[in-house]
Amino acid sequence: MKSIYYIILTILIIVAAGFFMFNGSATNGAGNVTNDNSGELQQVVLSQDGYNYQDIIAEAGKPISLSADNSVGGCLRSVAFTLDGKRYSKYLQTPKDTLELPALSEGTYSFSCSMGMGYGKLIVK
Repeated sequence: MKSIYYIILTILIIVAAGFFMFNGSATNGAGNVTNDNSGELQQVVLSQDGYNYQDIIAEAGKPISLSADNSVGGCLRSVAFTLDGKRYSKYLQTPKDTLELPALSEGTYSFSCSMGMGYGKLIVK
């Protein structure tokens, strides 16, 4: 009898995890980048693509303000970067929550959710 309860509990956990991972609709293409009026801080918006983030593109030499749209769910809302040996991470609960990153030189920077389950690339041009 206990095994039936464990099976039902396992199914419920899988359904709940799937709901949080796929809540919202993913869009195609790279993440959006906009600059504020001063031209200094660029706004980059993360989107989810299946189990991972969509690639995002930013401009070199300008600090980045990173947020997440409604397609990002579950643990992917907790984004983590390691840049030049320093860790930057934040839970982006709403689109107004942002993670500030320093100005970066050209290159491709990998990042993940805080659990290391979902991955993405920040492409700086």
